[in-house]
Amino acid sequence: MAAPEVTIAALVDRLAQINLENITEALEELKIAITALPPSSLRTSLPHLSIGNVFQCLNTQNRTQQRLCGEVLNHLLSSLSAPAVLEHFNNQLVTWIKLPDDSMKALCLSQLSRISKDAPEDFSGHEDLVLAVVEQLSSDALDVGPPAATVITNIGQDPNGLHVIFKEAMLRQFATAMEKNSVTRFRVYQIATDLSRQNSEALTSCVESGLLQQLVNEVARDDDILVQLNAIELLSDLAMTQHGLQFLDQHGIVGKLETMMAELGQNPMAGLILPGLIKFFGGLAKNHPKEVLFKFDHFVRLVLSNVGENDPNLKPVSIDTVGLIASTPEGKLALEKLGNPWLECVQTLGRILKTGLSEIKTRVLQAMANICHLQAEHQTSELLVLTERWFVTSTPDAFTCVWSTAQQPFPDLRLPALHVLQTVAALPWGQKMMNATPGFREYVLDRSTEHSKEGKESKYELVCALANSPTAAEIFGQPYLVQLKEYVNQGAFFVMAQSEVAMEGDG
Repeated sequence: MAAPEVTIAALVDRLAQINLENITEALEELKIAITALPPSSLRTSLPHLSIGNVFQCLNTQNRTQQRLCGEVLNHLLSSLSAPAVLEHFNNQLVTWIKLPDDSMKALCLSQLSRISKDAPEDFSGHEDLVLAVVEQLSSDALDVGPPAATVITNIGQDPNGLHVIFKEAMLRQFATAMEKNSVTRFRVYQIATDLSRQNSEALTSCVESGLLQQLVNEVARDDDILVQLNAIELLSDLAMTQHGLQFLDQHGIVGKLETMMAELGQNPMAGLILPGLIKFFGGLAKNHPKEVLFKFDHFVRLVLSNVGENDPNLKPVSIDTVGLIASTPEGKLALEKLGNPWLECVQTLGRILKTGLSEIKTRVLQAMANICHLQAEHQTSELLVLTERWFVTSTPDAFTCVWSTAQQPFPDLRLPALHVLQTVAALPWGQKMMNATPGFREYVLDRSTEHSKEGKESKYELVCALANSPTAAEIFGQPYLVQLKEYVNQGAFFVMAQSEVAMEGDG
């Protein structure tokens, strides 16, 4: 071993030989030494280190010594592979995570998070360690409870890990956490939801554990509006998957939520829960637009009407929802079949774009980008006609309005407006508008319009959309297309070199 590695090995060996009062000083010295060593060199020296000596330093009531020991261990173990740490130090990790100090638990969990992500199948083979992590779900400390939930979710990515998580001993600890308070209860529900989203097998395991049914039951708790809201939020995430939606539909949850939405007029707290319901059905509508828009008419009426209302809770989520539904070709066709209510909604978006508050304008721009978005393979004559009609229906000067917004100095408006320009730049009708708008051709090639990294990147994406379009040469002409391709080849951050010419008489 080289000199620094020899020094570290000597410092580790020394920990087993010195008096207790000197251990803190020795750990400080060891911490400095391993921090200064390159990771590759540290990794090479690990087989020669008695890491067990460092773990022994956790057995103290001295908090400073414990903290230093945890920091040293984290540094050392991070240089080992996840399977190696589990194989050699399982018992020590169990002891570490069970220390009463939350800051020590947090240090251990940061290491276990890496291990569970890198080697969930190996982690699941150490059930005593898995159980020790599950026990931390009851913690009120934000750097303990949530990270413990992340570790459990990581372990559940492995089929055997999923089996281990739902063993009787683990379920008892889940129940203990859920009994403590609503925060820890929903922490367990979050784990069940995240695991259920993986695949139908994981969903079945969560159903058999009883956790999903308990979550579903929370929706009916009209005595606690926040509990209802949190439950609907998690069910919205579950409904984003096909197997999750099928489960909710089979158990009557979708119909129950539609009934809840229809009866909210009788609930004085409706304003709090309605955004969650809109998000739920909006997520459904993105994946199943035809079924949702024609089956749940109350949802459709609420969303379209609230785009134009001034409710600070409902307006933003309603705008986001119409953009979400319109983001797919199927969603566009389903919205078109709604007729005048949809066209009136589009006009409302145009009015907001011209006169609304900045934070709402940002959402409208994002929605407009979704409404106009069409991949090359989806650019049928029908969808091209629809998207153009909606764009020009939003406001008579829609293009110049968006372009003007893209030149404002405020990034929260400028960048979303540039994104709309990128979107329409990929469409033949958008290119025709651009070509017909005085000054726009010059604007596209002018790099000086953007000064921020994000702005330069967005402008570059706009140029790429034009340069890569099969209709650009016909609409803009071949010479202009050559300039666009040159811009693309030069990259987003190209700067023209300024040559200096010395004139006679200078100096």
